[in-house]
Amino acid sequence: MPTIAAVFLADDETTPLGFIELAVRSFSDGCESMPVPHVEGWYVEPFARGRGIGRALMQAAEDWARDRGFTELASDTEPWNERSIAAHARCGFRETERLVKFCKTLD
Repeated sequence: MPTIAAVFLADDETTPLGFIELAVRSFSDGCESMPVPHVEGWYVEPFARGRGIGRALMQAAEDWARDRGFTELASDTEPWNERSIAAHARCGFRETERLVKFCKTLD
């Protein structure tokens, strides 16, 4: 489990609306720089979506990374999570690869 290096929270003074968490990983597939900050968690409450909160959280993460001299920001999501894939694309991320993992139970 990566160590979380930064967390940003969004609220409307009384209600939590979302968060983003960053860890600095030694590398991230698809990135050229090492180490690289990686979005470990990014969430906006369903009732608060569509108001720019996710983008503002991502902007805070980008600013944090730039301020520390990083030139890339990595993230990932499950291949079936179309909403997350679209949100990443709207924030300027490019898809670098997809991965299918397997497990077999042995008798």
